[in-house]
Amino acid sequence: MCFYVRLSRALVGNLLTRIWSDLVDSIAMCKRRCIYRCGMVVSGYDDVGPTNEENINMDFDVDQSDLANQIEDKPWYHKTDRRKAQEMVFSGGNGCFLVRPSSKHALTLTLWYNNRAYNIPIRKREDQKISLGNRKPNEKFFETIEDLIMFYHSEELILFSRGEKTGKCALRCCPAQVSKVQRHVIIELMPEYIIHI
Repeated sequence: MCFYVRLSRALVGNLLTRIWSDLVDSIAMCKRRCIYRCGMVVSGYDDVGPTNEENINMDFDVDQSDLANQIEDKPWYHKTDRRKAQEMVFSGGNGCFLVRPSSKHALTLTLWYNNRAYNIPIRKREDQKISLGNRKPNEKFFETIEDLIMFYHSEELILFSRGEKTGKCALRCCPAQVSKVQRHVIIELMPEYIIHI
């Protein structure tokens, strides 16, 4: 009899711990959503660093059309709009990113950091190298977009808003990786209820 009491006490304790953990996670997610939505209403976005007036040219004379063709099969590339991209990276937290088509540029890097999304243009330079944001003196450049992603996966990207530095963040994960982790956690918690996710 004592064995069953101890076993049921342990099971109830574990169940309460899981419920508490889920409740705390839900509250944190609601808080992040509120901060995100309020931030979208209040702030205007300018996610590239300060530039001099003579450097504003975005290399419009360079053909940017083939950039997306290089990365269509990558898990971090999503054919989505700005709003949906911001919702997708929000779910992954700081460092969650994706690359998407843009209405103003060939491609945009959307990155979540510190309760907001940053939308940073990706462009091809005149020398066919890849760079972020507006043209700058001594800017970092890469052979391919994949090289750019790999570099900022290990090095932090300096982020700006309205010409002011707001922080540094590395590219940690993409929404496809986040959904795989969430799927794994759900299967671990409720394997008997999962048919196909």
